[in-house]
Amino acid sequence: MTTTRIVRIVTLAVLCAMAAGCHTYEQKREQARLRFEKATAKAKLPLAREFFESDRIEEAHKTARECLDADPDDPQANLLMGQIELSLGRLDAADACFLKAVEIDPKLHQGWSHLGAVAQDRKQAASAFEYHLKALDIQPLNAEYILLVAQGHAAAGRYDQAVALLEEKARYLPGEVRLKVAAADIRHRLGDLPGAMAAYRQALGIDADNMEVMESLGYCYITKELWSEAAEMFETLADRSTEPRKSTYAQILALCTMNAGQYGKAVAYYDKLSVGRREDPALWLQMGRAALGSDAPDRALACAQRALTLRPAWEEAITLKGCAQYLNGDYAESVKTFRSIVGNKELGGFAWLMMGRSYQQLGDANQAQKAYETAAKLNPDSKLVALLRAGEKAQVEPAR
Repeated sequence: MTTTRIVRIVTLAVLCAMAAGCHTYEQKREQARLRFEKATAKAKLPLAREFFESDRIEEAHKTARECLDADPDDPQANLLMGQIELSLGRLDAADACFLKAVEIDPKLHQGWSHLGAVAQDRKQAASAFEYHLKALDIQPLNAEYILLVAQGHAAAGRYDQAVALLEEKARYLPGEVRLKVAAADIRHRLGDLPGAMAAYRQALGIDADNMEVMESLGYCYITKELWSEAAEMFETLADRSTEPRKSTYAQILALCTMNAGQYGKAVAYYDKLSVGRREDPALWLQMGRAALGSDAPDRALACAQRALTLRPAWEEAITLKGCAQYLNGDYAESVKTFRSIVGNKELGGFAWLMMGRSYQQLGDANQAQKAYETAAKLNPDSKLVALLRAGEKAQVEPAR
C-alpha cells in the first residue's frame, strides 16, 4: 500500500469520526434543549393553574398552551387545559384534553371526574355515571365522587343503591355531613320520613349549625304534623336568618305554633309580620284565628274587621268575625254575621252550626233546633254537628 493511499484512508477515518462526533453533539444538544423546555413547562404549570383559579382565563390558556407545546404528554397540563376549555364552554376541546390526560395516566381521578362533568353537560347520564364511577374506584373515600355516583344511581331510579352507597361510605367518613344529608334527602323523597328524620338528626349531631339540614328536618316535622318540633326548628332558623328568608321562616313558624296550639306565640309572630305586611288580608285572618285560640276575642274581631276592610265580603273573614262575636257573648250579632254566609258551599254548614249555638245562648230553643238540623243536612258526617244537635235535643225535649 502506497504512502499516499494510507494518508487518504487515515484522513477519511478522521473525517468520519469528526462527523460522528458532531452528530452526537447535536443530538445531545437537542435532548438538552427538550429537557430544558419540559422542565420549564413543569415550572410554568403551577403558574397557569394559579391564573385559572384567579379567573385570569386568557393568561391561564396561554401559559397552559406553552406547557403543552413543550410537553404534549404531560397529563397534568392536559387536565388543566381541559378545565380551561370547559370553563369557556368548549366541550369538544375539553373532552379531548381530559381523554388524553387519562390515556396518559389512567389513575388520574380528576380526569375521569371532569369527563363525567362534560358528559353531564351533554345530557349523557349513563356515560357521566361510568366516568364518575371510575374516579370513585381510584379514590373510594372522596366525598365529591361518592355524591356524584349516588346522584347517578338516584337519577336512574336506583334509590336503594344510592342510599346504600351513601350510608356505607358515611361509616368511613363520620364527619362528612353531606353524605348523611344526601341519604336523608333521598329517603325524604321516597316518603320514608322516619328514616329521613333520623338521618337529618344525625347530620345535625355532626354540624349543629347547618341551617339547610334544620330546614329539611323542619319540613319533615310539618309533614308528620309534629308541630311543636317544627316550631322549634323554624324558630331557630328565623332567629339566625336575614331577609328575605327571615320573613319566610317567620310565616312558617307562626303556622306551626298555631297548629301546635301555641296561640299566644302565634299571635306574637303574626304581629311582628304585620309590621311589613299591613295590607295583607290573609295575615290579619291568621292573626285573628290565633287570637281566638288565645282567648282574645276582641283582638280577633279587630283582625277580622281589618281583613274585611282590605278584602270586603271575604267569607273566611266573616266566619272569623262571627266566631269572635260569639266568644265575646254578642250572640245576636253573631247570628246576623253567620246568616250572611249560609249560602257558602264550604262554610254554610259551620255557619248554621254557630247560629244554632248562638240561638241556644239566646234561649231560643226552636231556632237553635232548626239551625242544628240544617247544619246536619249540609254536613251530615260532622261529628261536632251531630254532638251539638244531640245536646240541643236533650235540652229542648224536657221543656216540652
